Amino acid sequence: MKFDYVVIGSGPSVYRFLLGMQNSGKKIAVVEKNRFGGICPNEGCEPKIFLEGAARATLTSMRLQGKGITQPAKLDWKELIQQKNKAMASFLNNMQSMYEGLGATTIKGEASFVDQHTIEVNNKKITADNFVIATGKKPHPLNISGHEYLLTSTNLFELEDTPKNVAIIGSGYVGMEFATLLSAAGVKVTVIVRSGQPLEGFYSQHVHQLVDEMKNSLGINFIFNTNVTAVTEAQTGYEVQSANGNLGTFDKVINASGRVPEINALKLDNAGVEYSNRGIKVDKYLTTSANNIYAMGDIVDKTAPALTSTAQFEADYLSALLTNKTTEPLRYPVIGTVTFTFPQLAQAGISIDKAKEDSNYSIKDIDITQGDFLYAGTDDHARLSLVFDKQNHLVGAAEISQTAVDDINALIPVMAIDVDPEVWKEKMIMAFPGLAYKIRTLI
Repeated sequence: MKFDYVVIGSGPSVYRFLLGMQNSGKKIAVVEKNRFGGICPNEGCEPKIFLEGAARATLTSMRLQGKGITQPAKLDWKELIQQKNKAMASFLNNMQSMYEGLGATTIKGEASFVDQHTIEVNNKKITADNFVIATGKKPHPLNISGHEYLLTSTNLFELEDTPKNVAIIGSGYVGMEFATLLSAAGVKVTVIVRSGQPLEGFYSQHVHQLVDEMKNSLGINFIFNTNVTAVTEAQTGYEVQSANGNLGTFDKVINASGRVPEINALKLDNAGVEYSNRGIKVDKYLTTSANNIYAMGDIVDKTAPALTSTAQFEADYLSALLTNKTTEPLRYPVIGTVTFTFPQLAQAGISIDKAKEDSNYSIKDIDITQGDFLYAGTDDHARLSLVFDKQNHLVGAAEISQTAVDDINALIPVMAIDVDPEVWKEKMIMAFPGLAYKIRTLI
């Protein structure tokens, strides 16, 4: 089989890429070894958001007990998982046909490069003028004794029986969000953190505050500066061992230690594609070291956040480049990111921690629980931090609150189009009492 483009992987970036390549006249194939749609819709962001809505409603009602709510909600984990499966079944079952509807030939199987113009799938050779690698990342395997007992986020999305107590190894997005979800279902959660701080990359002050709230409000236990060395099966569950001894016995142990590039099976050396343990190396046009092979999404070795939204932005750019709609190099915009913990952390633009070390920036820390923003006791410790440059333009923002994602999204346009503070005040009156309305007087 011969194609103009073969895309390896089928995540959200590939869908956007195919949209951009419509009417190009190019013959395109998409190769996927697992479920079409990739991680996000099958075992990542979309099922997580489905679960998070119910968890947030439950936890909010708990916060309001004695403050106008007499009986807080109780989350039924088993029913929630069943509802998630029901709601998403038809969509997921149609992912492959959706890609075919965009003109692509779909091929189920694992791809590996034979040379710069050839891959092998299911013992058959497929040739193409160009390739796009979009295989993303997979859960980081823990090379410890008893690793076979560990669950991943994939398993957890299908777990109908609610465990009584769970250990989560890792404290990035996945670990902290699942700690929140499970605690809302009444599970006793212990988070084992390799370093002294979870969620590296987020504003450290907000992260420490989040940990305190998760401890005090949700009853989550944190064990810091600890590496798990073994997991052993016991009569009542699984014992987790560290260099400092036994950390406890748990019904389930979840490996949320991070994600690594889905790269090993590709045999990139055969095609002359350079890579590292961070992913595939690309230039400012998303071209790899092989000039007919491109990469996009989480598989790329990059400093930009590895997010679905970032991958889709790259896909839009790459399809525009390959259809001659642009000749410009890729330039990332202001990127917002959020953790769906309780409360949420969200941020965009210049890092607050980095800005504190640079005299070119000034920082305002704002208590947003007062006055117009008193949320009946559900958001008692909400904080917003803003970064300004020498011209008093907003260049960074970070927030911890129950509405952090919406608040930061309201500020991204202000940063992205570099709005002069006076123009903002003159040209826009935001809806009251939204956050953007309040902070316009602070700039």
